Amino acid sequence: KMEAVGRLAAGIVHDFNNLLTVMEAGLNLLEKQLNQDPTNPKVFALFEELRKRTRNGGALAQQLLAFSRKQPLNPEIVDVNARIEGLSSLLTSTLGHNVKVRHELDQALGEVFVDPNQLDVALLNLAVNARDAMDGGGTLTITTSNVRNITEDHGHKPGLFVRVTVTDTGCGMSKDVLARVFEPFFTTKGDSEGTGLGLSQVYGFVEQSGGDVRIDSEVGKGTSVHLLLPRTKAPQPTG
Repeated sequence: KMEAVGRLAAGIVHDFNNLLTVMEAGLNLLEKQLNQDPTNPKVFALFEELRKRTRNGGALAQQLLAFSRKQPLNPEIVDVNARIEGLSSLLTSTLGHNVKVRHELDQALGEVFVDPNQLDVALLNLAVNARDAMDGGGTLTITTSNVRNITEDHGHKPGLFVRVTVTDTGCGMSKDVLARVFEPFFTTKGDSEGTGLGLSQVYGFVEQSGGDVRIDSEVGKGTSVHLLLPRTKAPQPTG
């Protein structure tokens, strides 16, 4: 029990440090903009973005309950593309100059009913994981699309979903690693580099929201993580 508690505590510290890294990057951007032109509308936009990240801190704490599917969610109708675009500047700054961030967003994307702060934290977790898999250099692509089906073998009824895919050009994962990747505390990183909580938290949030997470990965060819979130009402699916 003591070992499990210790690893859980380390996980909390690790993931909060990731969030603090994002906050620091945002503050650096804000300082740069204030020095250049404090009257620029971008200053207010950066303040608003940092305010959102402070709310992410509370969302991260709640994600620790995801393992028992008892985390309290505050869902609302969310424009996923807008949330991704809102994270763009902070992601670029956080991931570093050697990571190129690309967006391929379906402009006819349907809306979803999820906790927006939990969605942000999930995307930040995936982005940091991708950066680590690419050893600090490569391309991170975030893609959105409307999809039609989730088959019964995943325990969900077929329906309409929004798919958010985070793809990296990193080292990829073997089949053995893929089989365990959602297990709490499972990690292929060193003790000081990761705790194995990130993907299990993402999985818990998406599952509790009525969706699914799928991963395509091959050693040496990168990884794609697909978040499938139930749509509210939207135009005809494109895929």
